[in-house]
Amino acid sequence: MAKKRTVLIILDGWGVGSNDESNPIYGVKPATFKWLEENYPMTSLQASGIAVGLPWGETGNSEVGHLTIGAGKVLYQYYPKITMAIEDGSFFENKAFLDAFTHARAHGGAVNFVGLLTKANVHASLGHLQALIKMARGEKMEKINLHLFGDGKDSPPRTFEKFLKEIPREYLASVVGRYYGMDRDGNWRLTQTAYQTMTGQLGKIVDDPAAIAQATYRDGNSEEYLPPMRFADDKKIADGDAVIFFNYREDSIRQIASSFILKDFDKFPVLNFQNLYVATMSHYDDRFSVPVAYPADMVTAPLGKVISDLGLTQLRIAETYKYAHVTYFFNGLHEAPYKGEYRTLVPSLPSLHYEEHPEMMAAAITDRLIEAIQSRGFDFILVNYANPDTIAHTANYNAAVEAVRVIDREIGRVLKAAINPETLLIITSDHGNIEEMINRMTGLPESQHDANPVPFYLVTEEHKGKKFANYGRLASETAGTLADVAPTILEIMGIKKPDAMTGNSLLEEIV
Repeated sequence: MAKKRTVLIILDGWGVGSNDESNPIYGVKPATFKWLEENYPMTSLQASGIAVGLPWGETGNSEVGHLTIGAGKVLYQYYPKITMAIEDGSFFENKAFLDAFTHARAHGGAVNFVGLLTKANVHASLGHLQALIKMARGEKMEKINLHLFGDGKDSPPRTFEKFLKEIPREYLASVVGRYYGMDRDGNWRLTQTAYQTMTGQLGKIVDDPAAIAQATYRDGNSEEYLPPMRFADDKKIADGDAVIFFNYREDSIRQIASSFILKDFDKFPVLNFQNLYVATMSHYDDRFSVPVAYPADMVTAPLGKVISDLGLTQLRIAETYKYAHVTYFFNGLHEAPYKGEYRTLVPSLPSLHYEEHPEMMAAAITDRLIEAIQSRGFDFILVNYANPDTIAHTANYNAAVEAVRVIDREIGRVLKAAINPETLLIITSDHGNIEEMINRMTGLPESQHDANPVPFYLVTEEHKGKKFANYGRLASETAGTLADVAPTILEIMGIKKPDAMTGNSLLEEIV
């Protein structure tokens, strides 16, 4: 058993916001968090920009946040890596792309670019798509097809038409909302809708998607829920073609990519392609034997592996919506559990509109966490509460207020079990979102991530009553970054930090 049994709670999308009504947390004034702030050390951490390997000012996200927390070091993320390759010209020499063009030319086929139409740079980048189009033109490709997913989740709602103006309309082949094309919860009927749209089996052929987009908005939905649209019958993916999936974030593109890549795919009927070249922007899945344009940086000693190598036990708890984050991403893009690592998946509600259920599965997650603490069977427990991020993405302020109340109540329940001499409790977040639900300049609702710092609460008996040096200046002055969480945990657990972890323990910031 380690020196301290440690519980790490990640409140997904819970940042440090302004003290005004743009911030539902400020509006609610959650009593449990107020009590924590008064009795235990609290500080703030950088969770965006260069602090997590993203460009300066770029907002963080759940994948990067969990990856950085688990790795204990800053990793250069896909977005800046690919963007820099475009700037230095090496992007246009990438073998995975060049081979795709060669294949399509040799067989009289088209090159198909598949991914999210967005400027949020969470899953994909419009700039990367534009570079691919530029490259295809430079390679004298006669047939260029764009199969795009509407965003409206990471990017502000109703920006679809604006983004369309920045790409050549003559290349549009199909459009469908990311709700269909980027499902990651095993709702294969949604994935099938996207697949059939891209392969010409589904979707009305239209000249201009604007009318359908406007009808979708009038129904109360964003472009996330755009219905299938096609722009010509001869622009469907076919044998002899090349397909390049340009999303770089792995989790939400896996399902649709698998339907084109896996030979034994059996989730729904697929076409029997015999001569289709497929490449992916990043490494989506170990099962995919296709060219990868930009492999991930390696994480050799994530926190989960360090704990496992010492023969200690650990538990991961999350609902479906964030399950990959506490496993694959937290483990440094390592899919299989480490020895002694156990996982509890709480099925998410099958809801189209999460704002109708801001409680989500928080109570069930707390139940399982309390059971795990009281069982004394685990040295390390990692938990994710998805409510703040998921509800903030709906841009529904009232639902966000209720989500804050739910989290406050559940953390109160956790404290009753976790405050004891044998347990260390750390509460933090992966990025900001729910703390800024109204744009303070325009007064309009916001649904996207924010570049705000995130809180860090250290709940342990020996530190009760102490403060971090920056207490009182949390929004303007941070004590560290997400990369410092794992080194802090290891120090309190009495475990030597591996050389691969370059983050620092936050304990030295306590006064």
